[in-house]
Amino acid sequence: MREVFAHVQFRKLFFSNLFSGFGQGMTMIGIAWYLVETTGSAQLLGSTMFSSAVLMFFIGPYIGTLIDRFSRKKMLLVENLIGFGVLGILAAWGFFGEYYEWMLITIYLVTTFMYQIHYPAQSALVQETFEPRHYSDINSLLEIEGQTASVLAGAFSGILLGHYGLHIVILFNALTYLFAFCLLSTMKYTFTLEGEAKLSQGVSWVSQFGQSWRYIKEKKGFLVFGICALMPFIAVMASNLLKPVYVSQTLKADVSVYSFGEMAYALGAVAAGILVSVVVRKMGQLAAMVGNTLLFAVVIVAMVALPYGWALIAAYTFYGWSNASVRLIRQSLYMTVVPKQFMGRVMSFFNSLGMMMRLVLIGVFTVMIDYTGAGAGYLVLAGLLLLAAIGVAATMRFLLADAKEQAVATHEG
Repeated sequence: MREVFAHVQFRKLFFSNLFSGFGQGMTMIGIAWYLVETTGSAQLLGSTMFSSAVLMFFIGPYIGTLIDRFSRKKMLLVENLIGFGVLGILAAWGFFGEYYEWMLITIYLVTTFMYQIHYPAQSALVQETFEPRHYSDINSLLEIEGQTASVLAGAFSGILLGHYGLHIVILFNALTYLFAFCLLSTMKYTFTLEGEAKLSQGVSWVSQFGQSWRYIKEKKGFLVFGICALMPFIAVMASNLLKPVYVSQTLKADVSVYSFGEMAYALGAVAAGILVSVVVRKMGQLAAMVGNTLLFAVVIVAMVALPYGWALIAAYTFYGWSNASVRLIRQSLYMTVVPKQFMGRVMSFFNSLGMMMRLVLIGVFTVMIDYTGAGAGYLVLAGLLLLAAIGVAATMRFLLADAKEQAVATHEG
C-alpha cells in the first residue's frame, strides 16, 4: 500500500474523496434522522428512498454509457460541481427560514444521483489509470478513506445537528464538494479510450448498454454472481431505512446511538480495508466472499434477538467488516476480468439491478415496518443474505477461472 500511496495522483483522488465523503455522510445522517424524528413515522423517509431508487434505476444505464464515452475525471468533476451548487443554495436558505419537506427530499435525491455517478466513474478511472497489480491495494485504500469519512461524519453529525442545526451540516457538505473539485481538477489523467469513444458517438446509448448486457449474459455465472455479490451492499442500503426507525421506536434511543452505529460500521469497514488482503491470502477469494456474507446474516439475527443500543453498535461493526470485505473482493475481481471499454456500463448495469432490488425492499419495508417494527425488516435481509451466499458459492468459481486465464495471458504477453 505504501507504493500506491506514494503516487501523487492517487493521493489527490484519495483526499478529494475523503473530504466530499465526510460532508456527504453528515448530510445523509442528518436528513434520515430529521425526517423520522419530525414525522414520527418511516413513511416519508421510505417514500423518499423509494422515489430515489426508481429514478436511479431508470437513469443508471444511461450514466454507464456516459462514463464509457467521456473522460472519467470530468464525470467526477461534474458530480462535485452539482453537489456544491445544489447544497450551497439550500444551505443558504436554512439561514433565513425553515426547511420544507421537498427541500430535504431534493437533497436526498441529488446525493443519491451523485453516488450513482461516483462509484462506477471512480472504478473506471482507477482501472484506466493504474496498473493491475495495484488494484487490490487501491481498492483497500479507497475503502479505508471512505469509511474514515463515515467515522468522522458519525462523530460530528450528532454534535452539529444538536447544537447548530441542519443548515450548518448542509453548508459544510457543500464546501467539501468544492474542495474535492479543486483538488481533483489538479490530478493528471489521460482518457485512454478516446478513440473507442469517438467511434461510438453515433451509436445510441441503448445500443451501447445492450452491448454490456450481451457481454454479461455470455460470461458464465456472471449475472447470478453480480446479483448475489451485491446483496451485502443492498442490505446496508435497505438498513438506512430500518435503522433510524429501529433506534427511535424499538430501542427508544436518541441520535447518539444512531451516529455511534454509523461510526461502528465505518470502523469495521476500515478494518476490512486494512486486513482483507490477509484474509483472502489465508482463505481464498471464494471462501472469504461466502464466509462474510454468512457472517452478515448471522449478526443481523443476533442483533434483533438482543434489542439494546450496545448490541446495535456492535452489530454494525460486523456489518461494516462484512460488506466492505465482499465489496473489495468483488471490485478487484471485476477490474481483472471486465474490459476497460465496458467497465462503466457493467458497473452501472449491476448498480441498476441493485437499485431495483432496493426498490422492492424499500417499498415492502415502508408499508410493513410501521406495523411489524424494523426488526422484522432486518430478519428479511438476513434471509436474503443466506440465499446470496449460496449463489456466490455456485458461480464465483467461473469468474475466478477467467481471472486466472487472463493473468496467465498477461504474463505470457
